Amino acid sequence: MELHIFIQIGLPVSLALIMLSMGLMLKADDFKRVTAHPKAFFIGLSAQLLLVPLLAIILLQIFNLPPLLAIGLLILSFSPGGTTSNLFSYLACGDVALSIALTTVASFITPFTIPFLTELSLQTLLGEDREILVPMGLTMKRLFIVTIVPVLIGMSWRWFKPVLADSIHPYIHRLSVILFFTVIMAMIVQQWDLMPTFLSQVGAITSVMIISAMLLGYIMAKLSGLGIQQTKTLSIEVGMQNGGMALIVTQGVLQNPTMSIVPVIYGLIMLIPILLFVWISRRHENSRTI
Repeated sequence: MELHIFIQIGLPVSLALIMLSMGLMLKADDFKRVTAHPKAFFIGLSAQLLLVPLLAIILLQIFNLPPLLAIGLLILSFSPGGTTSNLFSYLACGDVALSIALTTVASFITPFTIPFLTELSLQTLLGEDREILVPMGLTMKRLFIVTIVPVLIGMSWRWFKPVLADSIHPYIHRLSVILFFTVIMAMIVQQWDLMPTFLSQVGAITSVMIISAMLLGYIMAKLSGLGIQQTKTLSIEVGMQNGGMALIVTQGVLQNPTMSIVPVIYGLIMLIPILLFVWISRRHENSRTI
């Protein structure tokens, strides 16, 4: 199988498996705990859907990116969260129920918002004479199939067969992560000769974006008087973007390798501040328990 064919097939399959894995984890109690404290949820969701795209627009005023790379950054900013954020929220001793709820609700909203916001970005940055068109129906359909449908299947599976769901979840989760990172590595290999150029072009802006978004989530949580667990979760949820969902649009729908540079580089750089945040959080948690 040629590399580009593997990427085209592997990318949506890996994201669908990730979303299925999330659905297998969801319980009614996860949402009951959040509805008891809705302030943190609505702060996080509004920051993900409104403030992070606004942050991306501000950064584009500071960093002089070519139009296609700028569109890639905007599409990334339209794609909040992801199941990886649930894992990091758990590792940082955050509010995992809040993390899962934000990821789930955002996954139901973004298949409808991303196509329209992407079309608006193309009109603004490329003008009416652009060659790239957003197939609205196809984009919504693909995002619906790889995000909403697997989550609903997973939730149904847990509802009717909870023991089986618990037993197969670890295997599906591992498979989804391995496949996703294999696809990312395939994309890196495919563009290996240009990686130094890509890093020089978008390395700085993606680094600033992840750190600024994490600080945004942290500050909003603190100003709202939220607890330490919810503060850590909002830092991660607002800070992390769903590179897989962004790639579904840039690579799977628009088939534009240049736009795809941003989510790929972001996915590599993102791990550094996130892992550092997890390490600091765990050290702080351990010091509290001593």
